Amino acid sequence: MRVTIATMNRLGLSRTVRWQTVGATGVRGESSDMVTWLNPPMTPSTQPNPANIGLTDPDGEPSTMGEYRADVLVVILVRYFGCLPCQDYLADLDRVQDRLPDGTRIIAVGGSAAYQARWLRDTKGVRIPLLLDPDHQVRAVAGIGNLTSMQLSRLNGWKNYLRAMRHGFRPQIPTGDLRKAPGIIVFDNDFSTTWVHHGEMLGDYPPVDELLATIGALAASG
Repeated sequence: MRVTIATMNRLGLSRTVRWQTVGATGVRGESSDMVTWLNPPMTPSTQPNPANIGLTDPDGEPSTMGEYRADVLVVILVRYFGCLPCQDYLADLDRVQDRLPDGTRIIAVGGSAAYQARWLRDTKGVRIPLLLDPDHQVRAVAGIGNLTSMQLSRLNGWKNYLRAMRHGFRPQIPTGDLRKAPGIIVFDNDFSTTWVHHGEMLGDYPPVDELLATIGALAASG
């Protein structure tokens, strides 16, 4: 059975993801680049309202996605907060927050390792809100699941790790979310999804300037 579950067509930044069932425990995601995840996304009927998804900060304080509402809300999905390329990317984004359009906000969401998020905040000085979503409900909104073994082993992904180490980041203890794919989801003020980036290897995020251009186009569209 094949069904289209997500179509984003706005400002020429469109992406359609189709899912084909391949077994009782998994699905194959088909797009122009044949990205494959191990876990199925939630269907629209089972997805929670993104605004109601519960989160916690690195100190355990609860909140919801709705508390971070913005005209353009950019959610950086990290594999876990000890992931070196994820940390490096968040630090890069943190340095350009003054270039964001009015009404835009960036947050980072990971499934585990609050102590690593605290290290990133307190030692590395990252000001972007770092939030925990242990049930991966935010990921489920866009169907961003796990990397395959082949995607995990891509040479360019490991080059991203080496680049992060050259920038002063050091390996930390892996968690159970080691296989999670990097990604980005952009929501509007009503928490409708307006743009999604599905990472295909370790540290697979768009260049910061490219992301800023995308954010600017979305903000200008109102």
